Amino acid sequence: MYTINKVFLIYPAIFMMLLALFLYIKNYLANKNAVINGDIKFSYFKDYKGEVPYYVSISRQTLKNQFELPVFFYFLISIIIAFDSVSFFDLILAWLFVISRYLHCYIRLSSNNIKHRSNSFTFGLLILVVWWIIFLFRVINY
Repeated sequence: MYTINKVFLIYPAIFMMLLALFLYIKNYLANKNAVINGDIKFSYFKDYKGEVPYYVSISRQTLKNQFELPVFFYFLISIIIAFDSVSFFDLILAWLFVISRYLHCYIRLSSNNIKHRSNSFTFGLLILVVWWIIFLFRVINY
């Protein structure tokens, strides 16, 4: 299998990190706005219980999503880099996963259309499953 420089696999991970940082900022601003507008009390943040405006709950859930499925992505990238066997196919799958996460985030923060959001999530999940299977076969044959 044709291998490429492992540094190239870090770029998709950086773009995932940038998405998470963007969502941290968005979440902070949504929370700040809600407190300033009186939509929630500052005490809400003690245990995150109680009613919150839609824009706060969507922001928080979108941020939480970045620490669920993407964990498997980061772990796989780390292992592949450690094995020093980054293929062009790995790079393509990494970017496809990143695109699926950006799309999922965009859908959730805009229309929040469940069908479209589900499709983008499923696409990313399938990419990861296929990628993990391919990686495991590579390790077995290493």
